Amino acid sequence: MSLRTLWSLMTIFLVAMVTVAMLVSIADIEKKAWHHSEQAQATLLIGLLSDELKMPMAAVSMPEVKQLVEMFRRHLPGTAIYLRWANGETMKFGDGVIPAAVKSLSALPTEAVAVTGQPKWYASSITFNRTRLGSIAVYFPGTSWHENDIQIKLHLSAMAAVIALLAALLVYGMSGRIVKQLRLLAAASKRVATGDFAVQLPIFSTNEFGKAFYQFNKMVSKLEHREKVFDLYGRYQRPHLVADEYDRNTRLDDHLEREVSVVVVEMIDFNDYLQHNDHEQVIATLNRCFALFQQIVHAFGGHVDDVSGERLVAVFNHPFDLKCHENQAAKAAMALLAGCEKMAIKRADGGMVAFRAGMSIGEVVVGHMGIGRRKEFTIIGAPIGLAELLAGIGDGTCVTAQYGTMLSLGHGFKQKDLGQQTLADGTQLRCINILPGEAYISQEIDAVVAKSLVKAEPEDVPGDEGW
Repeated sequence: MSLRTLWSLMTIFLVAMVTVAMLVSIADIEKKAWHHSEQAQATLLIGLLSDELKMPMAAVSMPEVKQLVEMFRRHLPGTAIYLRWANGETMKFGDGVIPAAVKSLSALPTEAVAVTGQPKWYASSITFNRTRLGSIAVYFPGTSWHENDIQIKLHLSAMAAVIALLAALLVYGMSGRIVKQLRLLAAASKRVATGDFAVQLPIFSTNEFGKAFYQFNKMVSKLEHREKVFDLYGRYQRPHLVADEYDRNTRLDDHLEREVSVVVVEMIDFNDYLQHNDHEQVIATLNRCFALFQQIVHAFGGHVDDVSGERLVAVFNHPFDLKCHENQAAKAAMALLAGCEKMAIKRADGGMVAFRAGMSIGEVVVGHMGIGRRKEFTIIGAPIGLAELLAGIGDGTCVTAQYGTMLSLGHGFKQKDLGQQTLADGTQLRCINILPGEAYISQEIDAVVAKSLVKAEPEDVPGDEGW
């Protein structure tokens, strides 16, 4: 059943329910008003007739009584009158049989009352100077309440049927517009599901549908933007840099050579940590650390290029230009180690989870590598492998780099010469530890770490989301 038909039937049902309630209420009110009016009229007419009959009945003048009653009946055709004198003598006027309940009436009040069980019969006593002359009962013809009740219900039912039909037609017509809007939304959603992000819904009003269509168009635009970013870079990039790239309306070449700074961090004694903890805890710890590392890397202008097991690779000056990328990479590497220390994650052996960092500077090849959705805009080259080897000889407290790196870092840093070191591949290389040389470097690192900890591990604060 379509929505239009369902809403129309619901409208008819609601009108029917309201009509039933109105019928019961109106019928009760009309019944009370009907009986009150009928009794008031009967009281008035019987009172007038009783006043006219008092003198003839006091004089025991039956002919005059008959004459007065007949005159009354001529003005009210169809009435029946039953008159009982004080001495027990009775007189009947009009056609029909006098009910036994009327004949057995006694001790009646001076004002007319309805006869119990006999609709349209009213009776009262006739007194003159406190002397009871007799009693009178009158039958008033006319439409009964039952007939009047049927007429009221028929008229209300007919009116309700017309209103229900008009309301159903109105709802059916108006619901057509709603269904049309829903069909537009469904069709647009279907196109988005197939990968068509060019769809935009027309907005003609500021009502709920207008707001919904606006949010839908906004969502599709963001999906299109994200899809383009993925196609271009293969992973998340800083939004403001991506926006700058699109504003320039340029696309990076598929293959180019570029000088970058590479920072590699890896967990110390990862295999031992893996053996003494369940896999879920290991994954949770790594994700927690890498979430913080990503915030720190972004804060210094780089991006996370690869995460593999316990190792994370951060690149600076790719894919966007970054001034003093060597300087930023060195501060980021030191901040990564400081951030890990701040997290203070304990190991099963009582120690703390720690990472060691290696940094290298050099030329790499930038390009799209992979197939399908696994295609990424990434880098390959010797600096990546060298940074990983340098990280392997670190102790988790300082950033390890190749001797001569200080020439590229500029002011604010100092080095600790480690001498010739044997790397994991057997290569002999003179290495150094990079340390903060000025207070402002340490202050900048501490500030970034503090902000990154808040972003990576925000406190749960209940909030109220608006429309």
